Amino acid sequence: RSRPAPSASPATRKGDGTSVTDADVAAERAMREALAATFPRDGMQGEETGRIEGSSGRTWVIDPIDGTAHYADGVPLWTTLIGLDVDGHPALGVADVPALGMRYHASRGGGAWCGDRSLRTSRVDDLADAFIMHSAVERWAEGGRIDDLVRILGAARRSRGLSDAWAQMLIAQGSADALLENEPCFEWDWTATSVIVEEAGGRLTTLDGGPPAAGASLLVSNGTLHDETL
Repeated sequence: RSRPAPSASPATRKGDGTSVTDADVAAERAMREALAATFPRDGMQGEETGRIEGSSGRTWVIDPIDGTAHYADGVPLWTTLIGLDVDGHPALGVADVPALGMRYHASRGGGAWCGDRSLRTSRVDDLADAFIMHSAVERWAEGGRIDDLVRILGAARRSRGLSDAWAQMLIAQGSADALLENEPCFEWDWTATSVIVEEAGGRLTTLDGGPPAAGASLLVSNGTLHDETL
């Protein structure tokens, strides 16, 4: 049976194989214009329209719709991400979940919040007790790491195929314990979320334990489970 048409505009494929809609482009344009009007010396980097260097040492990093495929399919688990990088270090993050009426935010040293509710990651420190989330199974198979995924999930208490920023927010609020994202991730995927996750007590690296890097994978955890998962 055909799927009912979602309220979002149809998605098309970009050169890297990811999805984009007219809403992605329009939302990023609106955010860029608003930020430029308020912070004219700041740089900007967005998923859809690239990077503009500034002169202040500050760069706003934007993902207008993180989870575009969800958005296009009518699944409400997508987010709008706005991060602020100061001298090469993520300093502020906002993850808006419009379809669910939720907004996560954090600043360095200021804690992590969902609205006015303070966030804290779980204290689970054993995979046998953990709820593990992961990116699409086909990505693990394509990358030749399906055995790694099966081994981790087999050791966990439970697992689900959830990823993107929404899954990272579940970790920040203590609802899940780790996310294994075996697909290319970029600054707009982690600048905002890393501040929220880390201020809540969590940790974010590549799947190999290194610092996040353009085009690399991500491991996001509650912090206490990170080393065992690696």
